[in-house]
Amino acid sequence: AISDPGEDLVRLCAENGVEVRGKRLVVLGAGGAATAICVQAALDGAAEIAIFNRDDEFFANGRHTVEKLAQAVPGCKASITLLEDGAALADARVGMKPLDGETLVDPALFRADLVVADTVYNPRETRMIREARAAGCQAAVGGIGMLLWQGVAAFKLFTGKDMPTQEVLEKFLS
Repeated sequence: AISDPGEDLVRLCAENGVEVRGKRLVVLGAGGAATAICVQAALDGAAEIAIFNRDDEFFANGRHTVEKLAQAVPGCKASITLLEDGAALADARVGMKPLDGETLVDPALFRADLVVADTVYNPRETRMIREARAAGCQAAVGGIGMLLWQGVAAFKLFTGKDMPTQEVLEKFLS
């Protein structure tokens, strides 16, 4: 089986004591990983998913995701909105090196009842995650766990064996 970013993120949230059922998710981006995360979260009972994306080629994908979710999972309210500060992002992924000092989220928006998860794994702790922790959010989950679970799936696919997950986590990702 190939690793799925949606399943990986839901797993990471659960490992950090957070279930998506009944929750409102805000997803920044509408590309492949974001789509998988939205679909999995909806299937796992998220109450609402708000997608924000720049006015680029992925916006139509986000609109399509919202339409598909409305049909397939009507109990989950999904929406897509233009990310107003798209010009500052240029054509790159915010948070990933070399733009690891940038973030899409104003830290004033973080509150103690929020769970913040990032799919970025390099750097291990993005500015958004640092600011979420500093603001006292309920949980701030970086993307390194997604990298691990993608590696687990790839290892199994290529070798037919189970990867020694705990050993890899301790030696390479701790």
